[in-house]
Amino acid sequence: MSATKERMPRVESLTGLRWFAAFAVFLFHANQVMKLPSVYDIKPGDFFRFGDAGVTFFYVLSGFVLTWSFSPSVSTGTFYWRRFARVWPALAVSTIIAWVAFDQVWHDSWKRTLLSLSLTEAWFPPAGHLVANPVAWSVACEAFFYLLFPFVIRPLLRLRLPALAILAAAGMAIEWAYWFFVQDFIDPKQYWIQLSWFLRFPPIRFIEFLLGMITAAALLRGWRPRINLWLALSSVPASVLFLWWGAQQGWWGPHWSQQGLIPACVLVVLAAALRDVSGRPSIFRSKPLVSLGAWSYAFYLVHLSLIYWLMGTVKTSPANWANLKVLLVWAVMGIALAWACYRWIEHPVERFLRGLYPRRVPAADPPAPQEAVAQEAAAQGVVAGAVGQGAVAPETATHEAATQEAVAVPRQLSSAVLSGDDAQPEEDAVLTGHAPLSPPEKVEPGTYRSLHSNIR
Repeated sequence: MSATKERMPRVESLTGLRWFAAFAVFLFHANQVMKLPSVYDIKPGDFFRFGDAGVTFFYVLSGFVLTWSFSPSVSTGTFYWRRFARVWPALAVSTIIAWVAFDQVWHDSWKRTLLSLSLTEAWFPPAGHLVANPVAWSVACEAFFYLLFPFVIRPLLRLRLPALAILAAAGMAIEWAYWFFVQDFIDPKQYWIQLSWFLRFPPIRFIEFLLGMITAAALLRGWRPRINLWLALSSVPASVLFLWWGAQQGWWGPHWSQQGLIPACVLVVLAAALRDVSGRPSIFRSKPLVSLGAWSYAFYLVHLSLIYWLMGTVKTSPANWANLKVLLVWAVMGIALAWACYRWIEHPVERFLRGLYPRRVPAADPPAPQEAVAQEAAAQGVVAGAVGQGAVAPETATHEAATQEAVAVPRQLSSAVLSGDDAQPEEDAVLTGHAPLSPPEKVEPGTYRSLHSNIR
């Protein structure tokens, strides 16, 4: 009995949504140098400052995709090299652009440049002025998440739904408690400098990545909540209004955007993934949005440098609606620059670097006892009619050796496997590329395979 290949829809809504996260960060930084007039004593800039939560969305989505596409056949060394090849080329070219835009000199910026390029900037307190690439700290956090991922994924996949729920609640409690705690230690004279240091601390930001991992692990366990995508998306502006109103009432400080919007980010990632897996239509899978999503990593890395450089060439008015035209010009130029970086640097250099590391060939699947296969299939609700009829075909009674360390999931989840187009599942983690859906194997009646034995 042979398994046939079936091309399934790609989970592209996550890629399209990533563009909006990158654009939200753009609005956050543009708001610092360009203002819009108040409307009924409400400043639009009070809402633009919530745009920095786009980084939180990146982290949640990255953890989700890497967990969803996890393959035990990919070695830790291969995983690390693919991640480096994905994030570093664009980071390097954006650092050069930042040097030109900020008119930096080696004497002042060499330390920050080395920290940026070595993916360690987030571990050091930020300087009082902009040097090297000011947004590179977030990539340093992501690199720390990648470092931990191979050691966290297998224990996480063994957890059942109640344990995953407890872990998620504990993570949220720790991050919120941390934020309340550190506010008492911020010197008002150095508010932004110290605030940035606390916000960038990689072990705390790992919780957001972990929440994405937990969400994916829960889906792999068979969890299928009924969540409307548009209702999930509406939770973002609703959370922004609630956080803004709470700050006006003095319940918390005005800079709670990244922590306060974590639940909404998780909800949007979950709803978008479920919609694409079910095959329902989504505007976020449209070709323009998917293309913008593919360029969003480069856009994120170069947007602040471009804003700073254009400040001296484009005239802005104080608190004037005419600034919207300037904002549009900046956004279009940022998209053009991001496209060029992706087209000529990020994507081709990544492919070249990946080619330098030989791909690991998985060992042949060892045979599994017929009884174990039948019991595991029954536990997961899989029809195993052919098992009781006699001998099991070789392709039916095999598993990846490493799969024994991971969780087995129901047959119906095989249609939701995320991986790269060329059998490189973690190629396109969310912060830095597409989140495609690979063609899983079609399982015939009487055939059982775990999810991870379908990922190549």
